[in-house]
Amino acid sequence: MRVPVCLHDVDGQTLVFTERPWRRNFAGGALVTVTHRGRVRRGRALLLEATPAEAGAAFRAALDNGATPFELGLKVPRGYEPTEAELATIARSLIRVDYDD
Repeated sequence: MRVPVCLHDVDGQTLVFTERPWRRNFAGGALVTVTHRGRVRRGRALLLEATPAEAGAAFRAALDNGATPFELGLKVPRGYEPTEAELATIARSLIRVDYDD
């Protein structure tokens, strides 16, 4: 299966934010091959059991690291900076990608 996603660096971890049903394929972990900017890497992806507060903090960190709201699947008025608490109310799961190399 091929699924296009946005990868986000959050505190040294590679994360994917999603609410899509395919995320359940990564419960318990699954092997993945990721092609990013022409580079192919193999590793393991794991659906994290993050609390809403942890997910909100990860969203905020991704935004602070340069991710756009669009890349995170968010619609935010131009110039508005959502708080961690606001972001914690969004139902999104986190998938962490750990590369073999």
